[in-house]
Amino acid sequence: MTAAQSQPLEIPYQRIFALAWPASVAASVTPLLGAVDVWALARSDRPLDIAAIGLASVIFSLAYWSFGFIRMSVAGLTAQAAGAEDESEARAALIRGAVIGGGVGLVLVVLQLPLGLLSFKALAIGADISTATFDAAREYYNIRIWGAPFALASYAAFGWLTARERTDYLMIISVFITGLNIVLDYWFVLGLGWGAAGVAAGTLIAEIAGFFACLVFVAMVLIRNGGLGAHWKHKEFFALKRLRRTLSINFDIFIRTVLLAFSFAWFIQRSGAFGDVVLAANQVLLQLFLFTGLALDGTAIAAETLVGQAMGARDPARGLARFSSAVRRTFVMAVLAAFAFVAFYWLAGDALITLLTPQGAIREATRTYMPWVIISPLIVVVGFQLDGIFIGATKAREMRNSMIVTAPIFLIASLWLAPAFDNHGLWAAFSIYFLLRAATLGVYLPRIKATFTNQA
Repeated sequence: MTAAQSQPLEIPYQRIFALAWPASVAASVTPLLGAVDVWALARSDRPLDIAAIGLASVIFSLAYWSFGFIRMSVAGLTAQAAGAEDESEARAALIRGAVIGGGVGLVLVVLQLPLGLLSFKALAIGADISTATFDAAREYYNIRIWGAPFALASYAAFGWLTARERTDYLMIISVFITGLNIVLDYWFVLGLGWGAAGVAAGTLIAEIAGFFACLVFVAMVLIRNGGLGAHWKHKEFFALKRLRRTLSINFDIFIRTVLLAFSFAWFIQRSGAFGDVVLAANQVLLQLFLFTGLALDGTAIAAETLVGQAMGARDPARGLARFSSAVRRTFVMAVLAAFAFVAFYWLAGDALITLLTPQGAIREATRTYMPWVIISPLIVVVGFQLDGIFIGATKAREMRNSMIVTAPIFLIASLWLAPAFDNHGLWAAFSIYFLLRAATLGVYLPRIKATFTNQA
């Protein structure tokens, strides 16, 4: 009996929790860093640089989130290889992802001048933002762009560690990156008074350090699974059949993620239409919104791994049973976590706003729109969980199609609701968008079950 066959058909909640909580911590520290950026700038002599960070971060959201397919595809393909007990293919998936990520990052560095020029021209359309804010945003961009190859190559390691059930390593790396960045933020922004440039410099250094931390933890997993020199089949790294499947999955997830990143970018760009104060307030609220979604992403990441292993199982009947268990039990944990976050924001929301914003107009605007963040866990939880299931099943085409349908609806809804209801209308359109994403993915869910039936 193989190791996969010895596992119970019903996945224990303890195993899901062991995968989910470190992944939640790892995911949630990223927006925590954004919150610390806001906190540091709010206490500096350049508080309106908060708006500059929000503006320039749109570019990196588009660039980095658009290539988030690297983490997702590596996670799905590696989990399926692990389910099939194919160690050589699991290692090959890592190499393919790292080469793609590092290569894309180098292209972004080479094209940084035209990319920056086009991006800031687009962000200026219809925006009522001061010249000083735009100048600070450009300074931030010019520094941070140099970290792109390191950040994107690390995505492959993040997905690979997740699929190898080492979310604890993922957590350690993420906490290390964030902790280093926080220290550098404090030094560069409050100590040296660099403003937005200080935030960018801290992020750049942390991204480079994080890449080397990834190498260490990947090596530790390799040593425990046959050694650093074992199971490498170099001809399989870029074998045509394997590469074609990898690129097909990556391209579909790329389209999906570009549209998702565009939606966040559109939200920030439309926020600028209401002026610097509302833009800064929405930047604060968006950090809390992202913190919620990414913290809930822990159970989705657990679903990626467990669904991927079920898809790779050699026995279709056993795979279907484990798939059904993974879907059902990760959903239960995700919904419970969502209600916990609603309660947290309801009780602690005002204290968080006081902590993160300077006293005055920005703080009052943030309080006005905080109810949208309070209800956001219930809005995003189903869509995030379905994302994890579809990534594990490598059903990238369905994810792409869902986003092609919903992103234009968000754009239209925002153009209709924002003029009528101001920033409340923009948040309403944003919320509708996430609900529609969940609904469209739900339509496709039976297709994954059908995969097991067809294999039988």
